[in-house]
Amino acid sequence: MSDAPVFLFLSFEHPNNAVDTVAEAMALGLRAHGVDAAVCTLPRDLPKLAQLPPERVAGLMSLGSLPLTARIGGRLLWEHFPVPVSLFLLDALPYDLARVPGMATFLEAALQNPRLSLVSPEDGYRRWLGEALPVRWTHLPFGAFPAVQPGRVVEPPQARVCVIGTVGSELGGSPVGETLDALLQRVLGGAAPARRARLAEALTAPDAAAMPALTVCRELGWSPADALHSQRLPVLIAIDSWVKRERRLAAVRSLAGIPCDFFGRGWAELLGEVPGFRHVGQVHHGDIARLVPHYMAVLNFDPNWSHGVHDRVYTATAMGTRVLTNTNEALAGAALPGDLVATYDANRPALAQTLLDAGWLDALPAAARPRAELLAGHGWAARMAGWLCDMPADSAAPAPRDTAPTALRTAPSPAAASATPRAASPAPAHPLIASLAL
Repeated sequence: MSDAPVFLFLSFEHPNNAVDTVAEAMALGLRAHGVDAAVCTLPRDLPKLAQLPPERVAGLMSLGSLPLTARIGGRLLWEHFPVPVSLFLLDALPYDLARVPGMATFLEAALQNPRLSLVSPEDGYRRWLGEALPVRWTHLPFGAFPAVQPGRVVEPPQARVCVIGTVGSELGGSPVGETLDALLQRVLGGAAPARRARLAEALTAPDAAAMPALTVCRELGWSPADALHSQRLPVLIAIDSWVKRERRLAAVRSLAGIPCDFFGRGWAELLGEVPGFRHVGQVHHGDIARLVPHYMAVLNFDPNWSHGVHDRVYTATAMGTRVLTNTNEALAGAALPGDLVATYDANRPALAQTLLDAGWLDALPAAARPRAELLAGHGWAARMAGWLCDMPADSAAPAPRDTAPTALRTAPSPAAASATPRAASPAPAHPLIASLAL
């Protein structure tokens, strides 16, 4: 590192190096605009981070909420470094609130300190929950992770579809094989049977919303603030995970008769033996761009997102490979070439027919070649340029060094909150915090 202040991306150890790959790409994107940037992988690099003087740090972006649980000298990272700190949500906000200790602590601080913010690659949750959670929350779409090899002889693709992803270990904890009726009985046992039946019908309707959590709240009359209540978060993520799994399985089952290669865990166990389906193993995130040109198409899943697509869409199209992905509001703004994208309905997938209708089964495409306009338009340099230019001026100014840190305290249960006065603090806690699980 130079002596200039450095912007740090905080990663954590994750299977297939997925998080480190994203952090490195973001750092490279900032460097393209003259910002010194580096990646720290926690907890491995925490001792090095602790040795860095706070004045040497220009800002922090945490990939997921887990790195922000680290401490230096007993202080949380956003207390130790008085700089802009952003949390890039790798999972939807309800998952982090329900599963990661300290997420609500960060939100409590963000409600009182404008230099703390949320960033998400999908914008549907911000549009839905943003009014109930008035922190600075911006949209930063995923970018491409290309691997252009100059001078390489490009080989024609094989007549197979590439499927990348994992199924059966969703974060909501719904056991494999659990029916929707059994799930709703388990998590909403106190609700009337007729009400649970209406909810099940709404979740599986042909016109069901992309975000199951939104459907649950609409059917049960829960407001956005209700959705963030500590007792309701486990309900939402359990149902969300169940729908996500079923939508993925339904999409893949509709490919019966089309040769497919699967990269990821769980497919063989849940699908059984299907003629033409091969279960290949794992692929490192950084190797996806080199893998996908060998296939006639890549299947992408964003079954529970309404406004945002996975980086696989941008990576595959930038490499000149066709993508089969579910409909999503973000696709129109992405302006991807029509010859590289075919869409399907996540609620009623018929992927073999979609491939046929698109003409992709008529003949194999020519050898995939990278698309310059997509490499430039959806690369991380372009993504980080947009993020930099949208950053408010007040968030870029470090807080005064003598400012006392935000009071951190465990939120009581709703009943206790009404009976027990909270300790005095520099600023009153936002009313939402009393309902969050710390």
